[in-house]
Amino acid sequence: MWLLDTKSLALEAVDEPSSVKYAILSHTWEEDEVTFSDISDLDRARQKAGFSKIAKTCELARERGLQYAWVDTCCIDKSSSAELSEAINSMFAWYKSSTVCFVFLSDLPPLENPENPFDRQPGLPYSQEAVGGCRWFTRGWTLQEPIAPARVEFYNSNWEMFTQKSECTWVLSCITSVAVSVLDSPSNLRQTPVAVKMSWAASRKTKRIEDRAYSLLGIFDIHMPLLYGERYKSFRRFQEEIARESDDLSLFAWRSQSSDRTHDENFQLFRGIFARSPTEFRGCSQMRKTTFQSSKPEFSLFNRGVMIKDSFQKSTKDVYVMDLGFSKPYLPIRIFLVHTANGFVRSIPWSLDALVENDRMYRVLLGDVLSICVLRDVTQQEDFELQRLRHKSFHVDFDLPKSLKLERVEPSPEHLWDKFFSKFINNRPNAPYVAKLSLSVRGPAGVSRGAFPLGITIGCGVYVDGVPHVTLYQGQSSDHIPDRNVGTVEPWDVTNLFADHVDWKSYQRVMFAGRGFNGNVPTFKDREVCFSDKHGSTVTVTQFSVELETHNLDDGITTYRVILSGAMKELLGFLDAVNRAPSYIFLEHSPSGASTVL
Repeated sequence: MWLLDTKSLALEAVDEPSSVKYAILSHTWEEDEVTFSDISDLDRARQKAGFSKIAKTCELARERGLQYAWVDTCCIDKSSSAELSEAINSMFAWYKSSTVCFVFLSDLPPLENPENPFDRQPGLPYSQEAVGGCRWFTRGWTLQEPIAPARVEFYNSNWEMFTQKSECTWVLSCITSVAVSVLDSPSNLRQTPVAVKMSWAASRKTKRIEDRAYSLLGIFDIHMPLLYGERYKSFRRFQEEIARESDDLSLFAWRSQSSDRTHDENFQLFRGIFARSPTEFRGCSQMRKTTFQSSKPEFSLFNRGVMIKDSFQKSTKDVYVMDLGFSKPYLPIRIFLVHTANGFVRSIPWSLDALVENDRMYRVLLGDVLSICVLRDVTQQEDFELQRLRHKSFHVDFDLPKSLKLERVEPSPEHLWDKFFSKFINNRPNAPYVAKLSLSVRGPAGVSRGAFPLGITIGCGVYVDGVPHVTLYQGQSSDHIPDRNVGTVEPWDVTNLFADHVDWKSYQRVMFAGRGFNGNVPTFKDREVCFSDKHGSTVTVTQFSVELETHNLDDGITTYRVILSGAMKELLGFLDAVNRAPSYIFLEHSPSGASTVL
């Protein structure tokens, strides 16, 4: 650390700043500042407008018996990237170690009564509006400077001290939104939510885009390399460092400023997990941690994004809802996540209000928790592509009697199956598309020891007509009913879905093979499965069917809903019932809902 000798104004290198006492200047940069190379030649330095600030800082320090002073314009060798990086990463600590910090507000007019600056009102002889309107409160770098030092003195343009931090913390808090407790003691920064600290910088500006992140390093106690030229990536990298150091979910409680699809050229429906600037945390200053949270989510960084482990909530329109464990007054903070073919992304990023669709929402637990990976960022081009991929997704609803248990659901391709919402995501809306579900259904307790296999094959664009199709068939593989693994072949290579049904006699042998007469054995009758009791006197028959619905959404997106249903009935007389039960080869449905039964 370079310090100025307050008498000679010569630079001295100090290895351990905490070993000496020094004053430090907080100000806004103007034209013609004195640089590190200038200060070695005092005659040249005195010719610059910025020299008066350096001279006055040293004068005030000498009056307080301080040998050293630090001014950022001339005490950092910016020609050395190593020194610049050390200075920026150490800035908060340097301000904190100072004996006194002089805040110079160059655009605040002189006092009308300089002889007695405190005669107007206790603590602040100016109006809050006059002080809050100074440029010093708009700059990114000056945010940390009233927080870190224990003693802070405020001076106007005439270098008249008009107050100090200890006398005006309430006014400073109103202007900066920084809590009084933090102004009184910077140690309270550790208990302050990430989003709240980000909100303090939401309206502040820096000359370099990268400095919007670098100016916050001390506030968050983060150390990271400086890469000028990376522009907006610096803020994402900064958030990643926070994520490595903290488990504070308010890091994700940002809101995009673009919500108008029609008139905003920066509009995006989908975003990554990280914000793009502190501005997106505007409005978070009143955020508080909730006193009760049913689960403690975990998250960790991966190369593609953030892996989050949590029990999510389900909302309308296939949206996952993640409770961040924070709230504003009367409003829990939750974010929307959507499962896409490329991974999870943030949806409706301009909103933190998850109470949608008539304020109805419910929690659905799938086992214990889900682990999902949310992408780091989504560009505008990627957002456009993701919106296109919403087209032609297939939802599968299971409308089965309560006495039947759906034991197994095996999707193919598995990476396109959204378990939470029971849907297949389409990763190529304009290409032929085939997916398959292998199911296992178990009958009522005490009736059947076996589980019956079913299969549903979904296709779209496979045939010349281009319409979607769905087929229900016996899930058990055989020579006549191939087990199609659509995850390993292209859709146009898949055997014709409606032509692979064998003739009735062959199919009948498959269905009735191993039927048995001892009861408790499920017997397939194509779309019927018969569960008999152990005495063989009655047969409980479940008749399965499948339907396909087409839904055209307001934004031009078409989705399909596949509904698997089952109706149970009881027949008396085991053998007679089986012989009388109808034998259907297959059931096919078109988008119109018409069915064909053979």
